[in-house]
Amino acid sequence: MSKDSIAIKEFIDSLHLEEDISPKDFYEALLGAYQDRTRQVYFIWRKLKELYPEVDANKVIGEGSWDFGVYQGEQIKKKYAGKKIGPVEAILGQTSKGGWFVFKQELTELNEDKSVKIFHQCPHALALKDLGLDAKEVKMFCREMLGRCDYGICEPFEDVEIDFPTTVADNEGHGCAMTITRKKGDKE
Repeated sequence: MSKDSIAIKEFIDSLHLEEDISPKDFYEALLGAYQDRTRQVYFIWRKLKELYPEVDANKVIGEGSWDFGVYQGEQIKKKYAGKKIGPVEAILGQTSKGGWFVFKQELTELNEDKSVKIFHQCPHALALKDLGLDAKEVKMFCREMLGRCDYGICEPFEDVEIDFPTTVADNEGHGCAMTITRKKGDKE
């Protein structure tokens, strides 16, 4: 076996890939992945402002986040295979084990008229703070850009509306309150 092959094998062995991942390691890996996605978007935003000051970087990132959300919403719609999507399906369709852990989520309402999910932690806000943004900048980044994804997710669902009366980024001590309601007059 060559020196390179030995070094590669030792490195791969050090990853312990054959072992089950612990909940703590799973959480840390997902948290890091979410934060890296946010950091990447932040650096793209910053570079847009630097290289193309005439371009509204906030709008570019916000619109890109919206489009990403619409894409995700279309995937959720496919998952329900033509079933009418109300508040329950809209909120559960975008709830996963990973998201549950990383955002420290809690379902507080789940019915045909209104569903609410609280995000007690936001890896996006954590990453932005780590990059040195102040509270006002974190709120702007969330509300004007990254948060547009969530609104885009619900765009393909004709019968629901989404709102966030509070967010972690508002820096008021509340979690993100994803609130999905049935549009008035849209009973199944």
